[in-house]
Amino acid sequence: MPIKILLDDSPLSNAHSIRGVGTYTRFLAKNLSKNKGIQLSLAKEREPDFKAEITHYPFFDLFFSTLPLIKKTKTVVTIHDVIPLLFPKYYPVGKKGILALMRQRMALRNVDAVITDSNNSKTDIAKYLKFPLDKIQVVYLAANPELKVANEKEIARVARKYKLPKKYLLYVGDINYNKNIPQLIKTLKFLPKEINLVCVGKNFHPHDIPEWQWIESQIALSDVASRVKFLTELGSDSTVDLAAIYGGAVAYIQPSLYEGFGLPILEAMICQTPVICADNSSLPEVALNKALTVEEAKAENFALMVEKVLTWKKEQREKFVKAASIHAKKFTWDRTAKETANLYQEILKK
Repeated sequence: MPIKILLDDSPLSNAHSIRGVGTYTRFLAKNLSKNKGIQLSLAKEREPDFKAEITHYPFFDLFFSTLPLIKKTKTVVTIHDVIPLLFPKYYPVGKKGILALMRQRMALRNVDAVITDSNNSKTDIAKYLKFPLDKIQVVYLAANPELKVANEKEIARVARKYKLPKKYLLYVGDINYNKNIPQLIKTLKFLPKEINLVCVGKNFHPHDIPEWQWIESQIALSDVASRVKFLTELGSDSTVDLAAIYGGAVAYIQPSLYEGFGLPILEAMICQTPVICADNSSLPEVALNKALTVEEAKAENFALMVEKVLTWKKEQREKFVKAASIHAKKFTWDRTAKETANLYQEILKK
């Protein structure tokens, strides 16, 4: 008999839908539904007579009550990272947030298992949420399977469409403190003036938060306003366009001070773009030795790696990106779903 799984699909219809949590929920659900050993029901489409054996919450908000205290079934929760607890100064939450965190910790006590994205996050969850290490299962994520290597014609079309500079470094993601965007912008100071920076993400626009103010200040300090381009929205064919934006970049840089996984690293590798990243948290775990890494996430160090990429001959570049692409293709959503399904089976056996 198939295991009856109820998956909380609320991230598909709220603010998480365009973030990593939405991507995770969507691709996990799609691939779990192909598994003959599982009868999957999404919470919002649940039939009245569906009796779930396991409920899976694909996200865990540290500062909002997203997990019920009383569980009606065996329960699995995915916690992608606990980064705000590592940098509390830069993630102020107030009294309500502190109370919500206390409640969420209580709600975690009687879950059957926690899934997380990396061994690094596994260690953090055990430490900061006081959750048993032996009940935390690492299940890696994967790049969007719709991303393909763009050809020269596609790269040229997308460059015209978005008015991209001829030579650019690329970053895809958010602007949270841990993303270290000011140091990324400062990197341009140490590079030839024909090298630009393209940042893709919905929060790269003026708004009244410290993270944006830091970005504006760094642009002014480094005097690189004409060399930075922000793309907050891609067109309707966003996956095709994004693949071409990756493909046209000199290199992709993940400048983060800390990551729970680092999905854009795999995306860039799939699109055969050289990756430069900091050697911290989960990043070396995901990139393995298929990225150029820096020990300290500072602008000068990133610039040195960019200069190295600029010296590569065509054959060197092709060899590097092909090896990285082979590595990235080992991460698949089919594998993610299979390992998740195996965990469901283990829980029911206990």
